[in-house]
Amino acid sequence: MIRKAKREDFKVVEGLFEFIKSLGIDIFNDYSEDKIFKILKYVFVSDYDRFSYKNCMVFEKEGAIQGFSFSYHYNDVLFMKDFWFGEVVNKFDLKRDSIIFDYDEVLEGEFYLDTLFVFSDARAEGIGNKLLTEFVNSGQSKLSLNVAQSNFRARKLYESYGFKKDCEIFIGHEKYNHLIKRK
Repeated sequence: MIRKAKREDFKVVEGLFEFIKSLGIDIFNDYSEDKIFKILKYVFVSDYDRFSYKNCMVFEKEGAIQGFSFSYHYNDVLFMKDFWFGEVVNKFDLKRDSIIFDYDEVLEGEFYLDTLFVFSDARAEGIGNKLLTEFVNSGQSKLSLNVAQSNFRARKLYESYGFKKDCEIFIGHEKYNHLIKRK
C-alpha cells in the first residue's frame, strides 16, 4: 500500500542515507556519516525540509516500508532553503555553504520528484513503478524529475510515463536530464 509518511517512519531515513551516500556527494567529505544521519533524521521529522515526512510517500507491505519517494512544489523551495540555511546549518554547526543537494533541481512552476528509492531486498517487484504512478497521478499540472544521464534504465522508465527531456542539469558530480510531463 502507498501512504503518506509519518514522523515515526525512520526506515525512510535509513534508505535516504543509503541513497545519498551512494552518490558520493561533497557533504560526506566534510562531516561524519553519523552527523549526516542525524541531520537527515532531524529534517525528516521537520515540517519544512525537502526531506520532511510531509513531502514523503511510502510503499508499505505487511507493515514494512519497502520504498519511498519525496516530492514538492517549486513554490516551497524558498521555505526549504530558509529552513536549511537558517536552522539546520546553525543547529548542526555546518559550514554556511553546506548542502546535501542544491535547490535549483526544480524549475519554476514544477511539482518535482526529488527522490524515489526502493530498498534492495524489495527491488524488481514493481514498487518503483507504483511510487512513480502515485506521483504522476498527483493532479499537478507540470511534473518534473531528474535522471542521471548514465541511468538508461530509469530514463526509459520515466519516458514510458510520458516524461520528456527539457534540459540538462549538473547535480553533485554528474550530468542529469531534467524531464518534464505536462497534464
